[in-house]
Amino acid sequence: MRSFRRNCSGQVLVLAALAIALIISSTMVYVFQMAEAQSLGHPSSSDDYVRTVKLSTRNLVIGSLADISYGGNTTTLGTNLERWCSFVENQYYLGKSHVSFALCERSPYSSGLRLFWGTAGFGVTSAKVDFSMGLTDETTEMSAFYSVNVTTSIYVSGVHQEYSPNWYAVNVTIHVNNEWEPALAKNFTVYHESETGWQNSGLLSGYYSEDFGNGTYRASFVCQNFVNDVSVRLYDWREIFVQANATCA
Repeated sequence: MRSFRRNCSGQVLVLAALAIALIISSTMVYVFQMAEAQSLGHPSSSDDYVRTVKLSTRNLVIGSLADISYGGNTTTLGTNLERWCSFVENQYYLGKSHVSFALCERSPYSSGLRLFWGTAGFGVTSAKVDFSMGLTDETTEMSAFYSVNVTTSIYVSGVHQEYSPNWYAVNVTIHVNNEWEPALAKNFTVYHESETGWQNSGLLSGYYSEDFGNGTYRASFVCQNFVNDVSVRLYDWREIFVQANATCA
């Protein structure tokens, strides 16, 4: 089967980079405001600070993974987290703060990432990072350990039937998951392989797609010279890209 090549335009990469910058900026401002409130005697606690950092860290991992899935450098995750940890340590005004992270290296992850866009109907884009955080002030000494796992995966299957010479009716089913639970897609594109190469199924006059509202989607179309294989390119609502190819039954 011929490989299906993604074609990310420069405009898409710029927009993705901008989205990452906005996410980083918003989370930094949030933590800064929380720390400032603590220094002014507001009733926020160290626990509040830890919860804020956890939430902001997750947002940063999501944004970094989206950028990488668009075609960004795989080192983006580690680079962003290094800057983020340094920022968090400098914003805890009640005492000392220490934050460290470890990119998951346990199979199937490498450098915190799992990017598997397979040919057997399964594709996954995932990041996993372990964090350690310590806070020390006049009244508190606490440690927190937590992991962040962000995963977008799809399962693709298809059936086809030849109803006249060289004309095929094809049905493709797509299941979308976030963290292994049913999730919604922002958009997806279905391709089919013909004798002349990969074709965008959505451009066919009879193309039809259906959203079942539970993370399951179906696309139907009629095409010529079909050679059994389909490919789905999908973005979830977090802008994370994932792809999978499948051979139709």
